[in-house]
Amino acid sequence: MRDVFAAILIRLEQGQPVVRVSVMKSAGSTPRAAGATMAVFKDGSMKGTIGGGSVENESHIAAKLMKPGTSEIRTFDLTANDAASLGMVCGGNMTVLLDSLLPSKETINLVQEVIKRYRSSDKHQLTTTLAANGEVLRREVQPADNDTLKSLHAPVVFPTDDGSLFVEPLIIPKTIHFIGAGHVAQATAPLAASTGFRVKVVDDRTDFANADRFPNAAEITVADSLKECLPESLGPEDYVVIMTRGHLHDKDVLAQALKTSAGYVGMIGSTKKKKAVYESLLCDGFRPQDLDRVHCPIGLSIGADTPEEIAISIMAELISIRKENRSSFKQVSQVMDK
Repeated sequence: MRDVFAAILIRLEQGQPVVRVSVMKSAGSTPRAAGATMAVFKDGSMKGTIGGGSVENESHIAAKLMKPGTSEIRTFDLTANDAASLGMVCGGNMTVLLDSLLPSKETINLVQEVIKRYRSSDKHQLTTTLAANGEVLRREVQPADNDTLKSLHAPVVFPTDDGSLFVEPLIIPKTIHFIGAGHVAQATAPLAASTGFRVKVVDDRTDFANADRFPNAAEITVADSLKECLPESLGPEDYVVIMTRGHLHDKDVLAQALKTSAGYVGMIGSTKKKKAVYESLLCDGFRPQDLDRVHCPIGLSIGADTPEEIAISIMAELISIRKENRSSFKQVSQVMDK
């Protein structure tokens, strides 16, 4: 979403109106969940996606036909029959906001503030106040000032007496720290970036940790040593994926990861490697419950063999865990709708 706003800002500063298309709510099987967004520019080009297919195509057409400065809400009821008529295999419903942004100083300042808050450690949100007919009455960037708002990791629609509030948390995506920049990491990193994760790569070899091998990485670090390559400040939004070139390096990195609050810690390797590393860490004072945090062997069991297949199994696991973490926020949204 941050990249979409960055693209919107460029066009607004060029004096062009932009239509932002956002999934406000979704239920059942839909192409994308709430929070998916895309920008439709004056020339018909787009940045971002709300899932492709006919829903995105119809939204794209509607956005191009919109009068600048207007807005509307569209609902796509993707029951089995309706989904088939739209050329889709999904079944569910999506509520989509089409919001035409004018290139005014006020709007440019708002978008700049949105981008700024994505980089901030303080939690903020973009709140769009809507009338019952879908008209946008106000857009604001606000601090998350209560426990419910601070816990949001996905957009929520709050009903009001005469319309609704569309609240979008401005948070940095979950970050995957690839420790080890070998062939499996190289195959996995593009999948991570394309599925909405922020990618960081760490290795102690310049021939491996570089932008040519990892063009989608937000950050690449060539560490002096893998013995001290992870910051202690890692938190629930950080996923550590350990795939170094040897048992000793894996043990050193895993020991560091277990001293953090990382939301996910995974290590690639065989059962034999896992046993050796675990036994060594237990001898160093780690407890069995510490090691229970570790996903090893990493990835879902799909019979993966090649680096590309292993990459798919790893990302399937990480996406599944990310979805589990978001389930509570979906429940919040459903409660607020009642």
